[in-house]
Amino acid sequence: MKKKGTASKLRRSERRAGLAFIAPIFLQFTVFFLFFMGYSLYMSMTDWNILEGTENFIGLENFKKVLEDPLFWKSLGNTIYLMIGIPVGMILAMLLALALNRKMRGKTIYRVIVYLPAVTSTVAIALLWRWIFNAEYGILNMIIQQITGKPGPNWLGDPAMVKITLILLGVWRGLGNTMLLFLAGLQNVPKEYYEVVDVAGGNAWHKLRYVTLPMMSPTYFYVIITGVIGGLQAFGDQFIITGLGPEHSAMTVVYYLYQKGFTEYNMGAACAVAWLLSLFIMAVTLIQFKMSKRWVYDGSH
Repeated sequence: MKKKGTASKLRRSERRAGLAFIAPIFLQFTVFFLFFMGYSLYMSMTDWNILEGTENFIGLENFKKVLEDPLFWKSLGNTIYLMIGIPVGMILAMLLALALNRKMRGKTIYRVIVYLPAVTSTVAIALLWRWIFNAEYGILNMIIQQITGKPGPNWLGDPAMVKITLILLGVWRGLGNTMLLFLAGLQNVPKEYYEVVDVAGGNAWHKLRYVTLPMMSPTYFYVIITGVIGGLQAFGDQFIITGLGPEHSAMTVVYYLYQKGFTEYNMGAACAVAWLLSLFIMAVTLIQFKMSKRWVYDGSH
Protein backbone atom coordinates (compact mmCIF):
# COMPACT_ATOMS: atom_id res chain seq x y z
CA MET A 1 0.00 0.00 0.00
CA LYS A 2 2.89 2.28 0.81
CA LYS A 3 4.44 1.71 -2.60
CA LYS A 4 1.10 2.38 -4.28
CA GLY A 5 0.70 5.67 -2.38
CA THR A 6 4.24 6.70 -3.30
CA ALA A 7 3.58 5.96 -6.99
CA SER A 8 0.39 8.00 -6.83
CA LYS A 9 2.22 10.97 -5.33
CA LEU A 10 4.90 10.66 -8.00
CA ARG A 11 2.28 10.74 -10.76
CA ARG A 12 0.64 13.81 -9.23
CA SER A 13 4.02 15.49 -8.97
CA GLU A 14 4.78 14.71 -12.62
CA ARG A 15 1.34 15.98 -13.63
CA ARG A 16 1.90 19.27 -11.81
CA ALA A 17 5.34 19.63 -13.41
CA GLY A 18 3.85 18.95 -16.85
CA LEU A 19 1.09 21.52 -16.33
CA ALA A 20 3.67 24.06 -15.17
CA PHE A 21 5.67 23.54 -18.37
CA ILE A 22 2.68 23.95 -20.71
CA ALA A 23 1.12 26.83 -18.73
CA PRO A 24 3.06 29.62 -20.54
CA ILE A 25 2.10 28.27 -23.97
CA PHE A 26 -1.50 27.72 -22.89
CA LEU A 27 -1.66 31.25 -21.48
CA GLN A 28 -0.18 32.69 -24.65
CA PHE A 29 -2.64 30.75 -26.80
CA THR A 30 -5.59 31.81 -24.65
CA VAL A 31 -4.70 35.50 -24.34
CA PHE A 32 -3.01 36.26 -27.64
CA PHE A 33 -5.04 33.97 -29.88
CA LEU A 34 -8.47 33.07 -28.56
CA PHE A 35 -9.16 36.38 -26.81
CA PHE A 36 -8.01 38.66 -29.62
CA MET A 37 -9.52 36.38 -32.23
CA GLY A 38 -12.89 36.63 -30.49
CA TYR A 39 -12.43 40.37 -30.00
CA SER A 40 -11.69 40.90 -33.70
CA LEU A 41 -14.85 38.95 -34.57
CA TYR A 42 -16.86 41.28 -32.35
CA MET A 43 -15.16 44.37 -33.83
CA SER A 44 -15.99 43.14 -37.34
CA MET A 45 -19.64 43.62 -36.38
CA THR A 46 -19.18 47.26 -35.36
CA ASP A 47 -18.58 50.54 -37.20
CA TRP A 48 -15.38 51.12 -35.23
CA ASN A 49 -13.52 54.17 -36.56
CA ILE A 50 -10.17 54.74 -34.85
CA LEU A 51 -10.25 58.50 -35.47
CA GLU A 52 -13.80 59.20 -34.36
CA GLY A 53 -13.77 56.56 -31.61
CA THR A 54 -17.21 55.26 -32.60
CA GLU A 55 -18.02 51.64 -31.86
CA ASN A 56 -21.67 50.80 -32.60
CA PHE A 57 -22.85 47.24 -33.15
CA ILE A 58 -24.10 46.83 -36.74
CA GLY A 59 -24.21 43.05 -37.12
CA LEU A 60 -23.06 41.63 -40.46
CA GLU A 61 -23.22 44.97 -42.27
CA ASN A 62 -19.42 45.16 -42.70
CA PHE A 63 -19.31 41.71 -44.27
CA LYS A 64 -22.13 42.65 -46.64
CA LYS A 65 -20.42 45.87 -47.74
CA VAL A 66 -17.09 44.13 -48.29
CA LEU A 67 -18.64 41.32 -50.34
CA GLU A 68 -20.52 43.88 -52.45
CA ASP A 69 -17.37 45.92 -53.10
CA PRO A 70 -15.93 45.19 -56.61
CA LEU A 71 -12.50 46.24 -55.34
CA PHE A 72 -12.50 43.39 -52.83
CA TRP A 73 -13.14 40.84 -55.57
CA LYS A 74 -10.48 42.45 -57.76
CA SER A 75 -7.97 42.22 -54.92
CA LEU A 76 -8.88 38.54 -54.43
CA GLY A 77 -8.45 37.92 -58.16
CA ASN A 78 -5.07 39.66 -58.12
CA THR A 79 -3.99 37.57 -55.13
CA ILE A 80 -4.93 34.30 -56.82
CA TYR A 81 -3.32 35.39 -60.10
CA LEU A 82 -0.02 36.15 -58.37
CA MET A 83 0.06 32.59 -57.02
CA ILE A 84 0.88 31.37 -60.53
CA GLY A 85 4.43 31.70 -59.26
CA ILE A 86 3.96 28.77 -56.85
CA PRO A 87 4.04 25.93 -59.45
CA VAL A 88 6.67 27.78 -61.51
CA GLY A 89 8.88 28.13 -58.43
CA MET A 90 8.36 24.48 -57.49
CA ILE A 91 9.46 23.25 -60.92
CA LEU A 92 12.58 25.44 -60.93
CA ALA A 93 13.42 24.54 -57.32
CA MET A 94 13.06 20.82 -58.08
CA LEU A 95 15.41 21.11 -61.06
CA LEU A 96 17.94 22.97 -58.92
CA ALA A 97 17.61 20.43 -56.11
CA LEU A 98 18.20 17.53 -58.50
CA ALA A 99 21.25 19.29 -59.92
CA LEU A 100 22.73 20.22 -56.53
CA ASN A 101 22.03 16.80 -55.03
CA ARG A 102 24.62 15.24 -57.33
CA LYS A 103 28.31 14.84 -56.51
CA MET A 104 29.93 17.99 -57.86
CA ARG A 105 32.66 20.40 -56.88
CA GLY A 106 31.51 23.53 -55.04
CA LYS A 107 27.90 22.42 -54.62
CA THR A 108 27.78 23.88 -51.08
CA ILE A 109 28.69 27.32 -52.45
CA TYR A 110 26.00 27.04 -55.12
CA ARG A 111 23.43 26.08 -52.50
CA VAL A 112 24.33 29.10 -50.39
CA ILE A 113 24.08 31.44 -53.40
CA VAL A 114 20.62 30.13 -54.32
CA TYR A 115 19.45 30.34 -50.70
CA LEU A 116 20.66 33.91 -50.07
CA PRO A 117 17.44 35.69 -51.21
CA ALA A 118 15.48 33.75 -48.57
CA VAL A 119 17.48 35.34 -45.74
CA THR A 120 17.84 38.82 -47.23
CA SER A 121 15.74 41.73 -45.97
CA THR A 122 12.34 41.95 -47.67
CA VAL A 123 12.55 45.74 -47.83
CA ALA A 124 16.05 45.69 -49.32
CA ILE A 125 15.04 43.22 -52.02
CA ALA A 126 11.86 45.13 -52.86
CA LEU A 127 13.75 48.42 -53.19
CA LEU A 128 16.38 46.73 -55.36
CA TRP A 129 13.74 45.26 -57.66
CA ARG A 130 11.94 48.60 -57.89
CA TRP A 131 15.18 50.09 -59.21
CA ILE A 132 15.92 47.18 -61.58
CA PHE A 133 12.43 47.29 -63.13
CA ASN A 134 12.13 51.07 -63.35
CA ALA A 135 10.99 51.96 -66.89
CA GLU A 136 13.16 55.08 -67.20
CA TYR A 137 16.49 54.27 -65.55
CA GLY A 138 16.21 50.62 -64.51
CA ILE A 139 19.13 48.37 -65.42
CA LEU A 140 16.85 45.74 -66.99
CA ASN A 141 15.42 48.17 -69.56
CA MET A 142 18.92 49.51 -70.23
CA ILE A 143 20.03 45.97 -71.15
CA ILE A 144 16.93 45.46 -73.32
CA GLN A 145 17.62 48.81 -75.03
CA GLN A 146 21.21 47.79 -75.77
CA ILE A 147 20.25 44.37 -77.17
CA THR A 148 17.12 45.21 -79.17
CA GLY A 149 17.53 48.91 -79.82
CA LYS A 150 13.99 49.44 -78.53
CA PRO A 151 12.80 50.69 -75.13
CA GLY A 152 11.80 48.03 -72.64
CA PRO A 153 8.29 47.59 -71.23
CA ASN A 154 6.84 49.70 -68.46
CA TRP A 155 7.23 47.00 -65.82
CA LEU A 156 5.69 48.96 -62.95
CA GLY A 157 3.30 51.18 -64.93
CA ASP A 158 1.39 48.62 -66.98
CA PRO A 159 -1.30 46.55 -65.17
CA ALA A 160 -0.26 43.27 -66.82
CA MET A 161 3.49 43.84 -66.47
CA VAL A 162 3.15 44.73 -62.78
CA LYS A 163 1.74 41.27 -62.09
CA ILE A 164 4.53 39.59 -64.08
CA THR A 165 7.14 41.59 -62.15
CA LEU A 166 5.65 40.55 -58.80
CA ILE A 167 5.44 36.90 -59.89
CA LEU A 168 9.11 36.96 -60.95
CA LEU A 169 10.07 38.47 -57.61
CA GLY A 170 8.07 35.88 -55.68
CA VAL A 171 9.63 33.00 -57.61
CA TRP A 172 13.16 34.35 -57.19
CA ARG A 173 12.73 35.04 -53.47
CA GLY A 174 11.20 31.65 -52.65
CA LEU A 175 13.48 29.56 -54.87
CA GLY A 176 16.19 28.99 -52.26
CA ASN A 177 13.87 27.96 -49.45
CA THR A 178 11.91 25.57 -51.68
CA MET A 179 15.12 24.12 -53.10
CA LEU A 180 16.38 23.44 -49.57
CA LEU A 181 13.18 21.57 -48.70
CA PHE A 182 13.42 19.53 -51.88
CA LEU A 183 17.06 18.72 -51.15
CA ALA A 184 16.08 17.40 -47.73
CA GLY A 185 13.32 15.34 -49.34
CA LEU A 186 15.66 13.90 -51.96
CA GLN A 187 18.19 12.86 -49.34
CA ASN A 188 15.49 11.06 -47.36
CA VAL A 189 14.46 8.80 -50.25
CA PRO A 190 15.60 5.26 -49.33
CA LYS A 191 18.52 4.18 -51.53
CA GLU A 192 17.14 0.63 -51.61
CA TYR A 193 14.33 1.78 -53.93
CA TYR A 194 16.87 2.97 -56.50
CA GLU A 195 18.70 -0.35 -56.21
CA VAL A 196 15.47 -2.19 -57.03
CA VAL A 197 15.11 -0.12 -60.21
CA ASP A 198 18.72 -0.94 -61.15
CA VAL A 199 18.07 -4.67 -60.65
CA ALA A 200 14.94 -4.40 -62.81
CA GLY A 201 16.99 -2.82 -65.60
CA GLY A 202 15.60 0.69 -65.18
CA ASN A 203 17.35 3.91 -66.10
CA ALA A 204 17.57 7.41 -64.61
CA TRP A 205 14.14 8.36 -65.98
CA HIS A 206 12.52 5.33 -64.31
CA LYS A 207 14.15 6.26 -61.00
CA LEU A 208 12.80 9.80 -61.28
CA ARG A 209 9.34 8.76 -62.44
CA TYR A 210 8.67 5.80 -60.18
CA VAL A 211 10.79 6.52 -57.09
CA THR A 212 11.86 10.15 -56.67
CA LEU A 213 8.68 11.98 -57.64
CA PRO A 214 6.24 9.74 -55.67
CA MET A 215 8.47 9.65 -52.59
CA MET A 216 8.79 13.44 -52.68
CA SER A 217 5.01 13.98 -52.64
CA PRO A 218 4.84 14.84 -48.89
CA THR A 219 7.39 17.60 -49.51
CA TYR A 220 5.40 18.89 -52.49
CA PHE A 221 2.30 18.93 -50.33
CA TYR A 222 4.02 20.94 -47.59
CA VAL A 223 5.39 23.46 -50.11
CA ILE A 224 1.97 23.86 -51.74
CA ILE A 225 0.19 24.35 -48.41
CA THR A 226 2.67 26.92 -47.10
CA GLY A 227 2.94 28.59 -50.50
CA VAL A 228 -0.82 29.06 -50.87
CA ILE A 229 -1.19 30.37 -47.32
CA GLY A 230 1.71 32.77 -47.82
CA GLY A 231 0.41 33.81 -51.24
CA LEU A 232 -3.02 34.66 -49.86
CA GLN A 233 -1.33 36.87 -47.27
CA ALA A 234 0.90 38.72 -49.78
CA PHE A 235 1.42 42.39 -48.97
CA GLY A 236 5.01 43.61 -48.45
CA ASP A 237 6.35 43.46 -52.00
CA GLN A 238 3.28 45.14 -53.45
CA PHE A 239 3.33 47.87 -50.81
CA ILE A 240 7.00 48.75 -51.35
CA ILE A 241 7.47 48.24 -55.09
CA THR A 242 4.26 49.50 -56.70
CA GLY A 243 1.75 50.50 -54.06
CA LEU A 244 -1.72 49.82 -55.42
CA GLY A 245 -0.32 49.61 -58.94
CA PRO A 246 -1.99 51.04 -62.05
CA GLU A 247 -5.76 50.41 -61.97
CA HIS A 248 -5.32 48.62 -58.60
CA SER A 249 -3.50 45.83 -60.46
CA ALA A 250 -1.18 45.13 -57.50
CA MET A 251 -3.81 45.28 -54.76
CA THR A 252 -4.02 42.01 -52.81
CA VAL A 253 -6.56 41.08 -50.15
CA VAL A 254 -4.20 42.07 -47.33
CA TYR A 255 -3.51 45.36 -49.13
CA TYR A 256 -7.28 45.90 -49.33
CA LEU A 257 -7.45 45.19 -45.58
CA TYR A 258 -4.68 47.73 -45.00
CA GLN A 259 -6.57 50.33 -47.02
CA LYS A 260 -9.73 49.80 -45.00
CA GLY A 261 -7.98 49.94 -41.66
CA PHE A 262 -5.20 52.48 -42.05
CA THR A 263 -6.32 54.70 -44.92
CA GLU A 264 -10.08 54.83 -44.38
CA TYR A 265 -9.65 54.17 -40.62
CA ASN A 266 -12.56 51.74 -40.73
CA MET A 267 -11.26 49.03 -38.41
CA GLY A 268 -14.59 47.24 -38.32
CA ALA A 269 -14.45 46.64 -42.07
CA ALA A 270 -10.75 45.69 -41.80
CA CYS A 271 -11.62 43.04 -39.19
CA ALA A 272 -14.37 41.74 -41.47
CA VAL A 273 -11.87 41.40 -44.34
CA ALA A 274 -9.46 39.58 -42.02
CA TRP A 275 -12.15 37.09 -41.07
CA LEU A 276 -13.21 36.55 -44.68
CA LEU A 277 -9.58 35.92 -45.61
CA SER A 278 -9.11 33.55 -42.67
CA LEU A 279 -12.19 31.54 -43.64
CA PHE A 280 -11.02 31.40 -47.25
CA ILE A 281 -7.56 30.18 -46.22
CA MET A 282 -9.12 27.59 -43.94
CA ALA A 283 -11.43 26.32 -46.70
CA VAL A 284 -8.61 26.10 -49.26
CA THR A 285 -6.36 24.30 -46.77
CA LEU A 286 -9.05 21.77 -45.85
CA ILE A 287 -9.70 21.06 -49.54
CA GLN A 288 -5.98 20.52 -50.09
CA PHE A 289 -5.77 18.10 -47.15
CA LYS A 290 -8.80 16.24 -48.46
CA MET A 291 -7.36 15.92 -51.96
CA SER A 292 -3.91 14.98 -50.67
CA LYS A 293 -5.14 11.48 -49.79
CA ARG A 294 -5.24 10.74 -53.52
CA TRP A 295 -1.64 11.58 -54.37
CA VAL A 296 0.55 12.05 -51.27
CA TYR A 297 2.62 8.99 -50.31
CA ASP A 298 2.12 8.21 -46.61
CA GLY A 299 4.22 5.04 -46.32
CA SER A 300 1.23 2.74 -45.91
CA HIS A 301 1.39 1.40 -49.44
